[in-house]
Amino acid sequence: MVPLPSTIRWLSTRVKITCAVILVIGSLLPPYVPHAALAPQEDSMATPQFLLVEEGFIMKSASLTRQGSRRAYAEGIIHSVKEGESIERLASRYSITPETIRWANKLEAGHTIQPGEELLVLPVDGVLHTVSGGQNLTIISELYGVSTQEIAQQNDIKGGFILAGQELIIPGGKPIVGKPITIASAEPPPAQPATKPNDPPSAQPTTPPKKDVPEPPKDQPQYTSEPTPGVLQKPCSAECFITQYFHSTHFAIDMQEKGGGPIYAAEAGTVIRADYGWSGGYGNVIEVDHGNELITLYAHNKELYVKEGDLVERGQLISWMGNTGLVYGKTGIHVHFEVQLKGMKKNPLLYIQ
Repeated sequence: MVPLPSTIRWLSTRVKITCAVILVIGSLLPPYVPHAALAPQEDSMATPQFLLVEEGFIMKSASLTRQGSRRAYAEGIIHSVKEGESIERLASRYSITPETIRWANKLEAGHTIQPGEELLVLPVDGVLHTVSGGQNLTIISELYGVSTQEIAQQNDIKGGFILAGQELIIPGGKPIVGKPITIASAEPPPAQPATKPNDPPSAQPTTPPKKDVPEPPKDQPQYTSEPTPGVLQKPCSAECFITQYFHSTHFAIDMQEKGGGPIYAAEAGTVIRADYGWSGGYGNVIEVDHGNELITLYAHNKELYVKEGDLVERGQLISWMGNTGLVYGKTGIHVHFEVQLKGMKKNPLLYIQ
């Protein structure tokens, strides 16, 4: 039986209406989401990785083992030395240099570590610095030549705030004071006999004898009685005061004690210069090498109590304050104190305060 045209039109209309209703309802309902996708998302956690070291026990590896790529805020660890270990093996194991281990633990070169000994191991190459009163990140940055950003990142410092007594890892830093250089010295030549006026010129002495080093005052102690806690010892007594600071045309500080006073070595080292005379305006001058390219200079002295090649200790009496060289009048009695690091003159106040 053939359907009537009116029936076909009626069915077509019903289908169109049904499709329109489904389209409207579908646009109002949310899309279908699988049930698994509705589960709460967990934070992504890195799976800890472990490695088996030569001793046979398991230790957790750093997040990145290549030097310089570790977490900036990683802290040092205490390692208990085991049988057969050496500084070199520990340095290789922790991806740092042997010098970093020696510096952190104040070990001399050639020191042999013993089983049971506890060593501080830093996460990166560098040194450990204990903050002194009045120091800030800028001062510490100047001391070591490492940017404040690197120091702050390495120690997870927020806002640049640090406290006296706090220990900071200085990445890439080196100890300010190291082993002083040693100066080889030969035995003095035998004394030449006195010559007569009619002797030939070749028999005359070619150089005048060196001036003997005078003895320091008997009533003056050989070492300062007021040791100071800075990186370097204050080079004069507690009575001396600063008369000229470090600035763009004066790369030192001048310190004066009325009437003159003792001058002390700022740190242990080797005397590499002890000259009398004009010395380019320095007058009677002393230079001491403290190692690691750190040199201190003491100018305008009245008398020098050390000579080139002498080894001196921190706070040892080395000269007497004077006004030799480019100084005017009695009121000019003072010590011109310079600190030279890697050939650059630094502000001495950063080192003695």
